[in-house]
Amino acid sequence: MEAMARVLVVDDDLACRVLAALLLEHAGHSPIAVASVERALERLVDAEVDVVVTDLNMPGRSGIDLLRLMRERRLSQPVIVMTGSDDDELIGRTLELGATAVLRKP
Repeated sequence: MEAMARVLVVDDDLACRVLAALLLEHAGHSPIAVASVERALERLVDAEVDVVVTDLNMPGRSGIDLLRLMRERRLSQPVIVMTGSDDDELIGRTLELGATAVLRKP
């Protein structure tokens, strides 16, 4: 049996957060869902996390802020960014900051 990945899902939108967690769980992974960058940073310290999936645009701190803070703290988990934005410059910045991939929300 393949080992499950512990996936930290960060999204301020409850419906998106729950849907992502359910899809990941259905695929055999172990999701941890939080609504903010602050909670994400707490979970990155408190729990073993294999990968982070984060929304780009959130009130307060954004997915870019999370990428910067992870880099500053030398956290090396892969980060997948989800966004509904079509701003290619903004998406490019996430990749420059170390995002592994960007998924566009419909």
